[in-house]
Amino acid sequence: MKRAAALLLAGLALAAGCGDDDRPEDVATLDAMVDSVMPRLTTVAGLEQRGPVQVRTQGRDSLRVYLERRMASEIPPEELEAIRQVYVALGLLPADLDLKRLLMDLYTEQVVGYYDPDQKTLFIVEGAQAEEVYPVLVHELVHAIQDQHVNLDSLISGDRGNDRQTAAQAAIEGHATLVMFTLLAEQASGSPVDPRALPDIGEQIRIGMEADNASLPVFRSAPRILRETMLFPYAGGASFVHQLWLRPLVTGFGTPYPAPLGERLPHSTEQVLHPQSRFLVEKDEPTELRFDGDTTGVIYENTLGELEMRILLQEHLGNDAAAAGWDGDRFRLLETQGRRALVWFSVWDDGGAADRFADAYRQIARRRTDRSINVQRFELDGRPAVRVIDADTGVDPAAVAVPRVRITS
Repeated sequence: MKRAAALLLAGLALAAGCGDDDRPEDVATLDAMVDSVMPRLTTVAGLEQRGPVQVRTQGRDSLRVYLERRMASEIPPEELEAIRQVYVALGLLPADLDLKRLLMDLYTEQVVGYYDPDQKTLFIVEGAQAEEVYPVLVHELVHAIQDQHVNLDSLISGDRGNDRQTAAQAAIEGHATLVMFTLLAEQASGSPVDPRALPDIGEQIRIGMEADNASLPVFRSAPRILRETMLFPYAGGASFVHQLWLRPLVTGFGTPYPAPLGERLPHSTEQVLHPQSRFLVEKDEPTELRFDGDTTGVIYENTLGELEMRILLQEHLGNDAAAAGWDGDRFRLLETQGRRALVWFSVWDDGGAADRFADAYRQIARRRTDRSINVQRFELDGRPAVRVIDADTGVDPAAVAVPRVRITS
């Protein structure tokens, strides 16, 4: 769900509320904007420019065609349907939601521009207002420069697993967002701005999105799981990179504004959510879980991670405290007796954290009377663990063929 969104939400968020009627006339105007901004942009981004950046304009009809094609290639229809079923099972999406249609509406709501790693080209939507174009151009130029140093598509590949993918997106998008806000502040003040002196940009983004109801109606009406996972790479990612830049003297961090790539790339949303205690001082790497044995009846499997676990707890309990202490998880959506059952294992930092999550999910089970839910607290390879079976009504959790799970790292 998040792969195509990572390309576009910045443009969506920045397009709102601009009233300037002046519009860039052609590609030459855009090229001139690129030339003027690039020297300062590369300094703040902490990445040298290794080649030219191609800029093109694109009509909105072509934009939608591109989005449909890219989403279909990155999230095949059968995978998207499996993802929808997972979030329906967890009570995070309505059962009758047309997910593909909603995602397309979200991605195209007031989008101004995007960078396409496949074509190595930055596209600006035709007819965009000049006031809209500058911040989006800066943001997407950072992606273009990132792509000259690393393969962006490989960093946000679904093969990395949902939580690692989200963490990588947060680093990439947070980096571009913080550079963008720095250059906007410089444009407003007329003088250089140290991005480390800026307030928490992630919090500013959240406040702005919460206040901007009128111009983002699709986003505002979307289910919490979609709003939060689409917003997190920008808001949470910007806060993460800001914390990274506030530690310029840490051994190995190099330049004042190090790009969050390579060894600085986070591997979990836990690291992004808690940069000081889980990444900067000492890295708390996520525990990887894998299923063994028969795959009969398996519809889909992946990880949720701390971010989505927090969203789940907020949705059902109004409190996400029980997600603290997450260390790894993996789930499988199974077909059993013509119905669906979600089998979900998680490991925790300590027994207390595991107990709190198990108790929280038992509270969810008591509230979700339309589900057959069983929660088991146990030890997995000596680690505190929780197993959840969350099944359709009529499925006996005791009869579900639970796969074997093991810790791989």
